[in-house]
Amino acid sequence: MPRFPEDLPMFVNPEIPIDALPSADAVEWHALDARFVRCRQARNIVRTLILFAIIGVAHAVVANVPKLADVGWVLPWLWALSVVRLAWSVYWPVVDIPRRGYAVRDKDILYKAGVFWRSVSAVPYNRVQHAETGNSPIERRFGLARLTVFTAGTAAGDLRIDGLDEANAERLRIFVVGKVRGEDDLAATTVDAESAVGIVSA
Repeated sequence: MPRFPEDLPMFVNPEIPIDALPSADAVEWHALDARFVRCRQARNIVRTLILFAIIGVAHAVVANVPKLADVGWVLPWLWALSVVRLAWSVYWPVVDIPRRGYAVRDKDILYKAGVFWRSVSAVPYNRVQHAETGNSPIERRFGLARLTVFTAGTAAGDLRIDGLDEANAERLRIFVVGKVRGEDDLAATTVDAESAVGIVSA
């Protein structure tokens, strides 16, 4: 039988006390841009107006086609639900968005969200394939962008942070890409510590 030198290091797997784990309260969370509330409200209002238009067309069709008179009772309910949806779509971003946030650390990037069901996502840089920024026409109108981080084997993105100032989103993308490439010096010179973790515009 083969013999192994006695001085070879043995595999060890020591237990870590729960009290020694880092506290979640120690994470320095950064809020999304304040303009994101108005941006999300504007998007929701546009969607609701489209719904109003669809219901309006349906109302006109029912009113002019006698055979559809039996389903006319549904229309008042649709209008009422649409009004409720409009009110909710304006109110909800005020509650939801302030509870979102992100944190940039040396080894990973974190994102938290949720009002009733809260979640915290962490993506280590050594799993990241690439990162990209983008925005919709409404987001461009408000000067906002989103950062999407992709890991191996995913097409939709493992981490998406909406509601960032366009300049901050691009700085974060450069920082993450620098970390992925192992270019810590490049990341440090391109993004200083304060801008990397997010300078939130009022």
